Amino acid sequence: PPLGGGARGGGPARAGPGASAAMGGGTQALVATVLIVVVLVTTWLVVPTEQTLAAVFPNVMILRGMGVVGLEPISFDNTTLPELSAAEASSLNGFYQFDPLFYHKTFDRFVQWEDRDKAMVWSCTLFCTPMNRSAPDVKLAMLHLSPDNKRNLWYLIELRDDDVNSPIIYARTKYRKSPTYRDTKWLTVTPGGEVKPKDLPDVHIITGWDAFRFDTPVKWAVTGVLVAAVVIWWRMAKEKDD
Repeated sequence: PPLGGGARGGGPARAGPGASAAMGGGTQALVATVLIVVVLVTTWLVVPTEQTLAAVFPNVMILRGMGVVGLEPISFDNTTLPELSAAEASSLNGFYQFDPLFYHKTFDRFVQWEDRDKAMVWSCTLFCTPMNRSAPDVKLAMLHLSPDNKRNLWYLIELRDDDVNSPIIYARTKYRKSPTYRDTKWLTVTPGGEVKPKDLPDVHIITGWDAFRFDTPVKWAVTGVLVAAVVIWWRMAKEKDD
């Protein structure tokens, strides 16, 4: 038999139309799966905490910027606690999810039960870790508190069972006249007296809502690229079907 690549030779076999169709179907299935995952994650990030158009907070808050400097936490009754190094403080960064049924037996020390309606809690969910990792019931949380209509602020707290210092406060924000997560300036906490809080300029809260605020050229460019990619993919899929 001939050794060349003639009609009966050993040349490379070409994929038939059935194999091409299978590859195209697999690609479409992969893209569809990725889109479904993106939709689910996006929904988890951006769903509001209240069923109203006036909602001001989304389901997930992302804390970033901790770990540039160390922190000096205090207890709920303003007792100074051992300092955290910058590396330790970095573990406080992460995703915090809204927790309307949040409970811890030491929470009432900081927010009285009759004032519970003035507090909203986001519990540590992903990539963040409390300092005490051995106690049976430790919760790291971001707390939004509204003592009155003109004062609103955030706290970063850790709650521990059987700890006389719980809740432990790591940082807080300055007061704001209206509830917000964007225009927040984070500060260190102090026991009071002559000790003044220090600014934490690197600490911010970001959310999935920010991705839909077209306030920078980068966001416009990324949106344009994504739209163009979807259109091209849809046209290519349509041509293959035809």
